[in-house]
Amino acid sequence: MSRTKRFGSAALCLVLFVSIASCFTGCTPEPREEIVITIPYNEYIRNLDTNYYKQWLEQQTGLSIKFNIAREPLTADYLRSMFASGYVKSDAFFSMFDGEDLAANNMIFQEFGEKGYILPLSEYAERSTYLSAIFDDYTDYDLRSAITSPDGNMYYMPGFDPSVSERFFQVLWLNENWLKRLSLTIPQTTDELRDVLYAFKHGDPNGNGELDEIPLAGSFDVLSEQSYNFIINAFVYNNPINSRLFVNDGTVRFAPVTDEWREAMKYLHSLYEDGLLSPLQFAMGNHGLAALANDPARLLGGFTSQSVADVIFAGNPELIRSYVSVAPLIGPDGTRNATVRTPLPRPAGVISSNCKNPEAVFKLFDLMLSEEAFLIGRYGEEGEDWVRAGVADTDFYGNRASVRVVNQLRNIVQNKHIGELGPFFAYPQYADGVTFVHSEVGWEYVNARAYRASEPFKPDEYIRTTLFTGAHLTDFGDIRAAIDDYTNANIKAFITGEKDPFDDGVWEVYVRGYANMGIDRLIGAVQGAYDDTGK
Repeated sequence: MSRTKRFGSAALCLVLFVSIASCFTGCTPEPREEIVITIPYNEYIRNLDTNYYKQWLEQQTGLSIKFNIAREPLTADYLRSMFASGYVKSDAFFSMFDGEDLAANNMIFQEFGEKGYILPLSEYAERSTYLSAIFDDYTDYDLRSAITSPDGNMYYMPGFDPSVSERFFQVLWLNENWLKRLSLTIPQTTDELRDVLYAFKHGDPNGNGELDEIPLAGSFDVLSEQSYNFIINAFVYNNPINSRLFVNDGTVRFAPVTDEWREAMKYLHSLYEDGLLSPLQFAMGNHGLAALANDPARLLGGFTSQSVADVIFAGNPELIRSYVSVAPLIGPDGTRNATVRTPLPRPAGVISSNCKNPEAVFKLFDLMLSEEAFLIGRYGEEGEDWVRAGVADTDFYGNRASVRVVNQLRNIVQNKHIGELGPFFAYPQYADGVTFVHSEVGWEYVNARAYRASEPFKPDEYIRTTLFTGAHLTDFGDIRAAIDDYTNANIKAFITGEKDPFDDGVWEVYVRGYANMGIDRLIGAVQGAYDDTGK
């Protein structure tokens, strides 16, 4: 063989050897298909590019996920303007939210589907794995109907938490350090609450030598943080999410026109007149309330919220421990109610009509509804942030726990999950069946004590929010919105004294206002829906 041929053969062998060796040391992987998802900004997520949950989703699906952060809330108006502009570069959108009205949300996404902005998902849902299993295994929630628009299509994947923590709408929290300093006990009645708030205002419980304490405050923009809503329940059942309709012996009634409601307005006005219910209630949003509650000057005596961590920063366990929950108050005639909130799905994932591979995106959405996705999405990395509970571990409610949290990651800056943005389902056996290594600082335990105290006082019969998504009531959205606005405006007017709740003439004019807004039609439609469904 010539020298040239020998050299050529050797070179060819060398090339083959290098190629084979390079594959053993790591061939260049096939490029992953990239999908772009617009996601709301969340201050608790450190880095979306390196986020553990995001990387887990990529490993499971073979996709490359690129998050586009929206600095504005993904409301209907925001999405309408973006879709109408034609400048839509995202394959999907996470966690659109326009309030608690499920029927209104379903209509909004039907509109987006009809205009060709987003894709209907019903066909994909029929071939789903985890969504179909949730439909079949959790029939009490009727999730399929809840996320179906009037035209029969599903346009979004849900984010849904049916755990106990989502059921009790509002808790009153009082500064326990102040109670002890003033030798006071936790109030049980409306009269006792007045005495406590009076002592907070006049007894200098923060010890700075000034009467600068704010006995009770709230925020105007979060229903559960409007402190008067909790107090009204000591007079008549009050659920602002359901337009304050309630059931008595099978009959639907409207709380704001009852004598009991008027008595509540009189009581609240007296608190306001005495400086015990702060006017900040009507001027301060959630961020302002949180700033006041966490102020090192310790000026706030009490507030209401669904979770203590909605107002007190979760990273401040000492301050959390200084607040104690108050069970539903007893009113003058012995009335005592806990407002029950029906858990509702949120629109958590939609697919843009511009998406080139909707099948792949839907499979990602479906995976996010799995048990494993929920465990990572809420608790972080198994073995590092949480472990499977032992046989001796008990949960919030005294039952055997399923998950033991080692490293608390909720409501703090972290990089293990994305704060349940996007599709998720909170499996009750894991959401409720949790225990903590550091239980003495867990705000979940503080909340659980409050929910256990509320449980005995929930009504036997009540209107579930899902009732408003049925065929009877889909056309009543505008009437409900107008009635709610009128009620809220008059609550403020009666409390502040702009309208006198003691004046019979003023009260009669106020009640007649509802008749002109169609309250009787609404009550009749809700009664029909309630009779048909039994709930």
